[in-house]
Amino acid sequence: MLKRFIWKKNDIHSIQLKDNLFIIVQLLENPYVAFFNIKCDSDNFNKKQLDLNTFKPFGVCMILKRFIKMCSVGKVKNVQPNLNIPIPEIFISSDRGQWGNRSEFIEDELIYNLVRIDTAVGDKGIMGNEIIQYNIDRNDPNILNNYEIVGYNTGYEFVRRLILSIENGRWIDPLKELRLLGVDNYPLKTVEEMWHYGVPKYE
Repeated sequence: MLKRFIWKKNDIHSIQLKDNLFIIVQLLENPYVAFFNIKCDSDNFNKKQLDLNTFKPFGVCMILKRFIKMCSVGKVKNVQPNLNIPIPEIFISSDRGQWGNRSEFIEDELIYNLVRIDTAVGDKGIMGNEIIQYNIDRNDPNILNNYEIVGYNTGYEFVRRLILSIENGRWIDPLKELRLLGVDNYPLKTVEEMWHYGVPKYE
């Protein structure tokens, strides 16, 4: 874990996901981070020049500052940031009308909407974000593949997500699929399984 961490837009960090898997991330406007499918078996990204303007981000989502501080092995100096990464504005959100009494509904009755988050204002929460599409089709692959669920990603759950995404070559969110489809078909479901797989015991 970094002893001291300041969020600075366009800083590049090397993130350790397991013993022999490191990837590159780029900080955007707080709290957004871009993740690149550029991996290495050790923390040696500084040994060669990279220009992220020639790469498309694997995914962009909201991250708690603590995640970067927890997983980063340090800033990468020889990598040029991508200065043209759009920040997403459309997200999947639980319906505000059901939020206070979700336990009264069975899973199939739960409603999810697409909402807009103005990056200049930030997330206004379930009651404040603008709804742009009510009651989405939770089985629509276009929605599943292109929109994040509102909220911050952090901790071992997100490390798991990144490992699965890198190793499967696509941006995967098991938590989103579990909430929307009711299934989690992926390995590494417990922290103990992740440690056995080589994920560090972050402190």
